[in-house]
Amino acid sequence: MIVFDLIYNLLNKLGLFIIIIYLLSMSKTFTKLITQNENSFKGNLLLITIFGIIGVLGNYFSINYEGSLVNTRIIGVASGGLYGGPVVGLGAAVISVLHRLSIGNADFTLKACSISTIIEGIISGYSYYAAKDKQNKWIYGIILGIICESLRKVMVLIFSKPFDKALAVVKVIWIPMTVVNAVGLAIFIAIIDSIFKEKEKLKAYQAKLCLNIANKTLPILRKGLNKETAYEAGKIIYNMTDFDAIAITDTNEVLCHIGVGNDHHLPGGPLLTNLTKKVIQEGVFVISRNKSEIDCKYPACKLQSAIVLPLKIKENVIGTLKLYRCAENSISETDVELGLGLAQLFSTQLELSMIEEQNKILAMTQIKVLQNQINPHFLFNCLNTISILCRLNPFKARKLINHLSNFYRKNLNKKDVLIDIDEELEHVKSYVALEKERFKNKLKILFLKDEKVNIKVPPLTLQPLVENAIQHGILPKENGGNVWVIIKNISNGFLICVKDNGVGIEENLLKRLNSLEFPKSSFGLESVYKRFKYFYNENIYFKIYSVKGKGTSVIIKVRGEAYEGFNC
Repeated sequence: MIVFDLIYNLLNKLGLFIIIIYLLSMSKTFTKLITQNENSFKGNLLLITIFGIIGVLGNYFSINYEGSLVNTRIIGVASGGLYGGPVVGLGAAVISVLHRLSIGNADFTLKACSISTIIEGIISGYSYYAAKDKQNKWIYGIILGIICESLRKVMVLIFSKPFDKALAVVKVIWIPMTVVNAVGLAIFIAIIDSIFKEKEKLKAYQAKLCLNIANKTLPILRKGLNKETAYEAGKIIYNMTDFDAIAITDTNEVLCHIGVGNDHHLPGGPLLTNLTKKVIQEGVFVISRNKSEIDCKYPACKLQSAIVLPLKIKENVIGTLKLYRCAENSISETDVELGLGLAQLFSTQLELSMIEEQNKILAMTQIKVLQNQINPHFLFNCLNTISILCRLNPFKARKLINHLSNFYRKNLNKKDVLIDIDEELEHVKSYVALEKERFKNKLKILFLKDEKVNIKVPPLTLQPLVENAIQHGILPKENGGNVWVIIKNISNGFLICVKDNGVGIEENLLKRLNSLEFPKSSFGLESVYKRFKYFYNENIYFKIYSVKGKGTSVIIKVRGEAYEGFNC
């Protein structure tokens, strides 16, 4: 009967304990502290404090039985280790033990429980590595609860004297503490897991919203940044979000202001806030928590908080995107993430508008640059892929957004100058990362570069070759295949080879290509040849080897004897 009474009383206290934890989980402050990703002294100290306090609560919700405190202290200690690692687990254990020592009563098991709690913190901390990124962490909670409570009872038998009394106490409290703490730990971990899952859902929604806005604004901002395009883009953001006002500026004037404050933040008018001027000067985003920080010159302005983000082309600030709210201190972490994503994508879109303008100018010259090759279908396909990943894997979606931004930014850096081969390879790798995500296991890319290769090549000349290998060599092949990008030093020059084991090229087309008779569909290949020709004149060797059903190799050699070692 004593065992059942202890279980009943412990469950009552556990219920109150869980209610307190659940109410805490509803707090934005608690949620922010629990989910912070700052792996630093400050971040660990915050987690140690939180889980240590939860361990202290476990001391208070205890029952004195024969000089032993039947408690739920392990819930705070074990969960701290499980989510924060060994440092947090040990830190939470130390706080719990120090509080237990300060209570001073129930001294019969004090030494044993203090030692076991420290060990439990360390064990839980190292279980972090086993449970990291795993689903259903509550199962680990049950296992930890059983292991830790069993360890504690063994410690009581070792350190508490007399042994007969220790054995009698352990026989009564072992099952109640093990059952209740295992269940309590599982429930608490399930609550924390729900916080993390809710945050991931919020991030996925925010990323999807960002991409939906980008999809709608893409054809608008590709026309450049002016009052008309800014208004259309700003209207889309305003209608798709809950911000009280949206504004877009260039470096001198307001291009559009939609929502609250449009009576004095007028298009064509000067920049009214010092906040905007600061972002333009420093090139970093700024958050305003209150009206005084916004520093609007209009006294009756209702806008109370804002995030102002720079819009950039080639690291040069060309304007700002401003997201406003009418309540003080109301810019959330989600607002910041959304704003940063929009600013990055808008900057990329504006760079694309520059590409189109440059294409018009470059089309007048003898050499056609590869910016004309930028395919809107490729961009839309990538955005759709990322949109799907926002729900399934937000972290990977954010990485692909960076790759997409880097890929298109490189297209803007197109000049009639030579660049380092490593810079060119980085551009290719961004493109490859996007294509591999779209086509999954059907595609494998290998980069083979001599360590001592230190050469310069025309910009944007490798990516079209890799794209041809993927699109025309690998994708038509049922089981997919491999593409090799090979960079080698050779006598008096260097060699570049892009090779695939795809479907190969028809013999008639191969003869035309090797005779430098490029059909319209081979514009990318022709452009690569002409750019090398432009920079190296007659010192270039260009050859395509292909065997139907086995693959294709495109070889470019600059200065030196003809090299045929990579032919199929």
